[in-house]
Amino acid sequence: MERIILDVDTGLDDAVALFLAAGLKEITIEAIIATAGNVGLDKTLENTLNIAETSGLTCPVYAGSSGPLVRTPVEAGDFHGESGLDGPLFEERVRQHVAPTSGIDAMIALVMDNPHEITIVSVGPLTDLAVAFIREPRIAEYAKRFVIMGGSFSRGNVTDEAEFNTYADPEAAKIVFASGAQIALFSLDCTRTVTLSPQRLESFRQRGGRSNEVFVACMDTYTANYTKRGQGEPQMHDPLCVAYLADPSKVAGSYAGVDVITEEGPSYGRTVKTDSEQKVFIAESIDIPWFWSLVERALSSLP
Repeated sequence: MERIILDVDTGLDDAVALFLAAGLKEITIEAIIATAGNVGLDKTLENTLNIAETSGLTCPVYAGSSGPLVRTPVEAGDFHGESGLDGPLFEERVRQHVAPTSGIDAMIALVMDNPHEITIVSVGPLTDLAVAFIREPRIAEYAKRFVIMGGSFSRGNVTDEAEFNTYADPEAAKIVFASGAQIALFSLDCTRTVTLSPQRLESFRQRGGRSNEVFVACMDTYTANYTKRGQGEPQMHDPLCVAYLADPSKVAGSYAGVDVITEEGPSYGRTVKTDSEQKVFIAESIDIPWFWSLVERALSSLP
């Protein structure tokens, strides 16, 4: 059983990651932290609470960072909508509310109180992790591992060279990759290979259940925004990090050092491989039919 903290900037593919983590018996969510990223913190927090409520989760939901360490904030509302989660409609919540303490403090406490037992899954900008490392450097060692969606070693998706999560806070990402922590990284080079076809989306539409209904509404918006930009089928970036924890043997990859370019210019936010002794597992491919079987199983087990 994987005990995890999910650090999210809940937009449309983050919602799928949350549903997947909530519905898989292999995973227990200890806490969720919402951070600014796809949209501002007020919206990502609201979106996270709504998905947690829909999923029947009772774990605490915390507020994380309201913006990056250094740079001017950037957002991705053009892909996720003005709310960051355009599409589904939610009723008034009865269980979920924002926990009163800082998400970063909660992360540090959970990891330090449970050494080598907590995995942190970060699928937004890495601001929360960087701040936690600055406050308590030992969490890099005390966490079981970190699974991160971010970066690209080919072309970017927000600039020619940079992926959104890394571009949104390159200085934070640089701190995290240099920390010596055990990291599995899902870059665009892997996540772009997993897409949602119209036929598969239609198959989900035929299924019952409130969580499945919200999933389909999210994916309708996601599909429409990809189509509008002529970018093909929507890519399942964030959920791959959760799927990996269900069975790491389904993911192939290699190890390298990772650094982030933080100098101003066209390469700002770009991830690069290095020969550093601090190696990161870089995912290169995943068993795609197996991934979709996990999504089906998770959604069918939720309220």
